Amino acid sequence: MKTKYLLIFISASTLCWYACKKDGNSTSSITGKWSVVSDSTFVGVGAGNHPVDYAGQAGDYFDFRTDGNIYTKEGTVLDTLNYKLVSDNTLIIESFGATFNGVPATSTIKTRTANSLVIVSPRVFTPGGATGRTVHLKR
Repeated sequence: MKTKYLLIFISASTLCWYACKKDGNSTSSITGKWSVVSDSTFVGVGAGNHPVDYAGQAGDYFDFRTDGNIYTKEGTVLDTLNYKLVSDNTLIIESFGATFNGVPATSTIKTRTANSLVIVSPRVFTPGGATGRTVHLKR
């Protein structure tokens, strides 16, 4: 009889272990409000194209929502972006980097911990100038 209860306990414990495991494609690890540490991008066209490094200020944020929106605040600039987590380490953020034939580039999550998130969009060099963006966020 003790063996029967032991097997039931082991089976239930194993089931709970696997049921509680997080899915790698889940947005749960990036959802929520992140403070902006820095945001590096390119601005301007042609010869006026140049990199700009923004240092986050108190109150700046990227707020990833489960509905696929990111609400951002950098200084006095508010914005709403759409995003889709493609895999554990890639996501598409519309208006975040280069867009070719109406398709936004896929960005890479270089760092993702409980307190740090670094997102890098591909750098693309065109006759009109460079595009690309790197955002460092923290909780």
